[in-house]
Amino acid sequence: MEYPVASRTLQKWSATRLNKVPAGRIPKACPPGSLGYTYVYEGSTCNNGGTAYTALLHVVVSESDGGWRIEDARIEIPEDRKEAASEMCAAPGKGPEEAASFFERLSKPAVFVGRSLEEVIRENMPENFAGCFCGRAQVNQKWKIALSTVHFALTSTAG
Repeated sequence: MEYPVASRTLQKWSATRLNKVPAGRIPKACPPGSLGYTYVYEGSTCNNGGTAYTALLHVVVSESDGGWRIEDARIEIPEDRKEAASEMCAAPGKGPEEAASFFERLSKPAVFVGRSLEEVIRENMPENFAGCFCGRAQVNQKWKIALSTVHFALTSTAG
């Protein structure tokens, strides 16, 4: 498969940024045998000179018609990183309490849930390489790298 990121980079990220989720932590609504992964994204805010923060991109996939179907996909900002992440320009106000609605929007299921993993990776969509999650293009870019890393791990090893 042709990825939007170099295979060498995906190999590194699958070893350093991708964590397999234990079966007991996969949502019960997902089909039996689903596999869960968490991609650890290290970003920076678009305001105030770029404050570093961490986001977790959670993905659950199941085998489907010779490929992989996305069963669940959500973004989480860990509690201990919300102070820094609340500095993004899309977060209303300053501080984690004021940014709660922004964090909640990120945590909703991604628009591509239910689709083929391969199809979403190949899809031509607006992307922006800024370190934040302030707009659809920035979110798309983070999902592309996370989903590409998951696919690479699934197809390069036993998953």
